[in-house]
Amino acid sequence: MLDAINRLIRDKRVLILGFGKEGASTYRVLSRVGGYARLDIADRGDTDIDAPLADAVFTGSGYTDALDGYDIVFKSPGVVVAPEDVPRKCLVTSQTDIFLGVYGSQTVGVTGTKGKSTVSTMIYHVLRENGKDCLLAGNIGTPVFDVFESVSRETILVLELSCHQLEYCRRSPHTALFLNLYEDHLDHYGTFARYARAKANIYAHQSLSDTLICPPEFNPGGSRAHKIFADTPAAAFIGNGLLESAGLRGEHSRLNCAFAYLACSLYGVDETGFARALGSYRALAHRLEFLGAMGGADYYDDSISTTAESAVSAVKSVPNAQVLLVGGMDRGIAYDGLAKFLAGSGLSYVILMYESGKRVYEIMRGLSPCLPRLILADDLYRAAELAKKLVAPGGACILSPAAASYGHFKNFEERGDVFRKLIFSETDSGAVYKNIGDETCDM
Repeated sequence: MLDAINRLIRDKRVLILGFGKEGASTYRVLSRVGGYARLDIADRGDTDIDAPLADAVFTGSGYTDALDGYDIVFKSPGVVVAPEDVPRKCLVTSQTDIFLGVYGSQTVGVTGTKGKSTVSTMIYHVLRENGKDCLLAGNIGTPVFDVFESVSRETILVLELSCHQLEYCRRSPHTALFLNLYEDHLDHYGTFARYARAKANIYAHQSLSDTLICPPEFNPGGSRAHKIFADTPAAAFIGNGLLESAGLRGEHSRLNCAFAYLACSLYGVDETGFARALGSYRALAHRLEFLGAMGGADYYDDSISTTAESAVSAVKSVPNAQVLLVGGMDRGIAYDGLAKFLAGSGLSYVILMYESGKRVYEIMRGLSPCLPRLILADDLYRAAELAKKLVAPGGACILSPAAASYGHFKNFEERGDVFRKLIFSETDSGAVYKNIGDETCDM
């Protein structure tokens, strides 16, 4: 790995673009390898950057302006630059691209709009419980440059890969899982086509000896890999009791299990071994997580939900769903399908908050019939307190925002943690709610 990096950066002007967790990881490795003509860092933030071996550090709003002054740019996930089809003098690359160039033949890569973390951690857990040498890294929170020194010839590398990590990839993993594709991150990519193209890099560079696992309805144009189609019958051997004991709910969870099983089967895990390992797997937090009951009502945290489809899935997965909290940062995705579903969902109340919630509210007001009562709340704090008053014994309240958390919370984890605290707090914020009795759809 170090040799590959050295060949890439030797005598080159190198820029690390973005200095979050991955950018700092890139700095540690590049400064260790050395051999570059210069090493600079650019980041939006104005805080001090601890990088004494960097030749220069640029911060502020114009930090992406000087890319063509370098030979190699290591772009961190989430940093927005001009689309990849815009001609550049520099080579834009990433940790993921370099890592796959060295270890792609040992890698299981997982992407999709939703379900990446669940499927990645499930594969890793099942492989490990079946005695396989494996590592988990990528979008799950561990930069790939932080794990390469633990890789042996036998190691199976399980990588959760976001669209941002795949955006500039020119290599693909040996085993690629493409779970699903919905509108998301349009604030970053501008169009759904560009978002889809970034995701497609997980299989676009595969060869005939590689494998792509994808839904039956998915058409991976140009893919040369051997294809395995995943659907829920592939996980029919997993009983509902086993799913529920792992904290997994709904048909989408069974589909996630099907993807994980098909991937693990390529590495020698049979149905018995998969089911046994799944028995000790536990669902990740904030993914339709059952928080507990209070006053006879159930509460679920699905803060990971940033798409219309994930909110629909959450409501379908909770039979006693009664109150739904929707809304967050508005990324410009379409909400007409969600609004139509909610109008006939059987929910008693839909509480709508923030920018995207107001958009869903306006769409639903125009639908008839529309059975849930619609209530506008300024923010999650007011929405949670109101939900506690509205959900009846025997019912369930779900936070499934169908929107990003940014601008209101640090991330979806913080949003979910705040929701939990608000629900199980003994205090009432005393908020005044807008026209509670009047915010009802026309019947």
